[in-house]
Amino acid sequence: MSRLPRIGSGGPVARRRAVAVWGLAFAFQLLLSPHLRPVKAAEPEPIDYPHKVVKRAEFGTGARSYWLFEPAEPSPLKAPVVVLYHGWLAVNPSAYGAWVTHLVRSGHTVVFPRYQADALTKPTEFLPNAVAAVTDALDVLETAPRHVRPDRKRFALVGHSAGGNLAAQMAAVAATSGLPAPRAVVAMMPGEVQPMREPDLSKIPADTLLIVAVAENDRIVGDVRAREIFTEASSIPLSRKKFVFYRTDLHGIPWLVAHHFAPTAHDATFDNGDGMLMTLQKAQAEINALDRAGFWRLTDLTLAAAFAGQTLDEATDSGAHFRHLGYWSDGKAVTPPVVGDDLAKIPRIFPTHGMRLIPWPNADFFRATPPPAVSAAKDLEKTRR
Repeated sequence: MSRLPRIGSGGPVARRRAVAVWGLAFAFQLLLSPHLRPVKAAEPEPIDYPHKVVKRAEFGTGARSYWLFEPAEPSPLKAPVVVLYHGWLAVNPSAYGAWVTHLVRSGHTVVFPRYQADALTKPTEFLPNAVAAVTDALDVLETAPRHVRPDRKRFALVGHSAGGNLAAQMAAVAATSGLPAPRAVVAMMPGEVQPMREPDLSKIPADTLLIVAVAENDRIVGDVRAREIFTEASSIPLSRKKFVFYRTDLHGIPWLVAHHFAPTAHDATFDNGDGMLMTLQKAQAEINALDRAGFWRLTDLTLAAAFAGQTLDEATDSGAHFRHLGYWSDGKAVTPPVVGDDLAKIPRIFPTHGMRLIPWPNADFFRATPPPAVSAAKDLEKTRR
């Protein structure tokens, strides 16, 4: 009596084929089962933006050049201005393109200063370069035809990495530089390329809203500079400033990793071909729940509160509104950031100074003349001889 062949009979080739078929069938079944599908971060509700188009224009050359991104279709007569400072060497606006689009289509004009020509631009030149670019950008917006006029009473500074440090510095010198008073400063993972004593951050206006944010897995800059900015902005009362510690959540796929480059959000349509590390930056600049429900939403809430004349405590329930980052597809809440104004209760990042990849010399190295105290000491030494 003949028998039906057993599964796998016919030799090793047939057995491998059978295993492959059963494996594919099993994997397909996993995907179909609602209880076994990969857990993903839930997508937020789509935003009905008031503007359809981002109008773009580049001005100047070198370290004092900048991009203007303005809302269009429809084009408003006037709009608040947000200055967005990139991180060190991230001069290509595509690294932040999705965030720029979100800000502009929401109704803001975004100024994107370059502030460095390349890796050889001295860190001591970042601030004067940025001041020159923003000053010129406001002049273009106010006087040139076919531009959205700037609302100087609704002016804010946002920055990431070296740009986060620059945003705080710019706020301290805005009054003496002829710039509008910043209503809000948002410093994401701020770090210094080179430590400097100036400007004095206590000169940031007391009515400014200040957000300083760090990331749990930031091995580039750590949290030392962020804590210095928060502490040294001593004129700002605690009701108007918050320190935010974003945490990593590996519950689902893809992971939500709070690292140094998390605030970048790549959009290839903004790529102008500039930049030394674009391949690396593109690889790190994914857009996920940390962007939409974290960095973008935090900035939106801060800008709205600042432009409405509210404190952060009033507008965000003492920072509680910053803690909600949405849910995973299985209903579990995304790990919230730690938000507060008491640094003793905020976790630290290790290493606290970051990895210090580039050992820039002290600020005095770049001075054309020695500091007055040094000169006086040398003169005294001469008289003694």
